[in-house]
Amino acid sequence: MKYQTLFGATLIAVSALVAGCGDKADKTSQAQAQAQSQPQVTAKQSGNEQQLVEKYNIYVDVSNNLRTSFQEARESYVQGQLPLLQAKAPLTGLRIQNDILVDRSAKKLDAAAAIAAPLPEIDESAKSFSAALKVLSPLSRELNDYANSKGYLADNGDKARQLNKDYLAALTTVAEAEAAFDKGLGARDQALTKEAFEKAPKDSAAYYRAGLVYHGKLNHADAGALFAAPNDPKALAAFEASLALVADSAAGWSKKMAEQSAQSGKSCSGGMLQINEFIGQSRSVVKDVKDGAFKRKETGAMARMGRSGIADAANRYNQNFANMIGQFNHPLC
Repeated sequence: MKYQTLFGATLIAVSALVAGCGDKADKTSQAQAQAQSQPQVTAKQSGNEQQLVEKYNIYVDVSNNLRTSFQEARESYVQGQLPLLQAKAPLTGLRIQNDILVDRSAKKLDAAAAIAAPLPEIDESAKSFSAALKVLSPLSRELNDYANSKGYLADNGDKARQLNKDYLAALTTVAEAEAAFDKGLGARDQALTKEAFEKAPKDSAAYYRAGLVYHGKLNHADAGALFAAPNDPKALAAFEASLALVADSAAGWSKKMAEQSAQSGKSCSGGMLQINEFIGQSRSVVKDVKDGAFKRKETGAMARMGRSGIADAANRYNQNFANMIGQFNHPLC
């Protein structure tokens, strides 16, 4: 199971993250600190940094628009479609996922590649991802048209079976390339969120805001390990530890929002509803693991639908994580 990370586009510019909602009282001291610690940049350096921002944000856009990853699409095809194609019975349904995003993603990746400023953690995997998508494109389009027009009802699925081997091979290559791209993008994202947190003035709104993002993403990584092995004590301990850091940042952020509201006379929750929902549901996951809820075999409706408690918990966690982190890419007050 893949737990998709949301890569915040604003995180490339550290100042964009640390100078957001709740930082009015911090901006003067922050600007003074930056003036003392940062050398004057040349026009060339500034232009290069802008190119890095532009390139990184294109990569972010590619990832964020893949609500269903190609890795998940491949898994779904192998588990749901492949057995039907291998059977001798006439085909009565066919689903090809992400067809509309194949060419769109390749075009965006090529646009990023055309920007000269280097992002070595991502560039090569992005080029491989684009190349794989271009191989997949004609096969995906043909099968998608065939599925949407229900061509399988005219030929009992013969065309789908003929294209299956080539399509699955191309989709597998895309899924592998996407995984490498995600790894590079995740490494860059993690470095930027850490930098934003470490550079923010201590006990400021910016500090707690950056802490929510940084510690939230650490917890998201720990969640992936926990949902993959819910009965592993080490995975549970790591998840609890990073969740405690999220809760600490949330408490500090809430305090700063209350102070700002009192000073301005305008109420600003700072997105605490989404933050508390994330923390609360994550604590429920911890309780369920400790109670052995994920050791039980599913029965009844859950079993008939092919669902499991751990899968549902993971889906809820990922949605709450997306809601919490995503709101920091926009003004909150």
